[in-house]
Amino acid sequence: MEKELTTQAYWEDYYNHDHSTKKHIETVCSRYDSFWDTLITPNPGNQSIIEIGGYPGRYLAYLAAKYDLEPTCLDFNSDATQLQKTFASMGVSHYHLLEVDFNKHLPEKQYDYVFSLGFIEHFENYDAVLDKHLHYLKPGGRLLVMVPNKRYVRRLYGYLVDYKNLKAHNLKCMNFKTFKAFAARNNLKIARLEYRGGFPFGVHQKLNVFQKLIFKPTRIFCKYVLNPYLEKHPNKYLSAGLVAVYEKPLTDDGIEY
Repeated sequence: MEKELTTQAYWEDYYNHDHSTKKHIETVCSRYDSFWDTLITPNPGNQSIIEIGGYPGRYLAYLAAKYDLEPTCLDFNSDATQLQKTFASMGVSHYHLLEVDFNKHLPEKQYDYVFSLGFIEHFENYDAVLDKHLHYLKPGGRLLVMVPNKRYVRRLYGYLVDYKNLKAHNLKCMNFKTFKAFAARNNLKIARLEYRGGFPFGVHQKLNVFQKLIFKPTRIFCKYVLNPYLEKHPNKYLSAGLVAVYEKPLTDDGIEY
């Protein structure tokens, strides 16, 4: 059993605000259009996509609308209201919701595309969680995995002003080695593997006076000086996240999956 660093209650509280307006969804999700274009290969006919840990559904709804995909959201969050609002905002009327525990669920079908954003780093045994993603992926399909980058400078910053959130993440998976090893043991083609984004200065807690003295100048410096540079020149020491895109082979040594 994979030990989780967060609980269902943690996530239901984390996403208790409304994320379902179309403007908000498009603003947030379009930042990653370059990666979505690597993941999705438009094809005539119905193509399916599933997001692992998909609540509140904004990325999934965005991709379903943008690429005309049939979406499935897998998450153990018990409130489907926001998911329904999200799909409605993006004009997606046909979708599937799987309210299940990923670690216990056995997939009944496979999908053309699978993705998870900020998911595997909440487990101790992240390698096993990564491998389980492939149970949902069709041969020849593509997988995208994105994790935050809380190592190096962000780790120190987290200790100072965002400690609780820092401890909810397993930093051991946040490196190229993890994602290259995943590809190697599963015979996957790496379509893309890189760091992305500016320095993530946002925090998830109330700050005391001392912490505000750190946060406020950091926010100003990052917003107006550092992050415009990092958006064009990301690196492992400062950038917000790490993204990997894979292609699953049609066969392995002549034997179909």
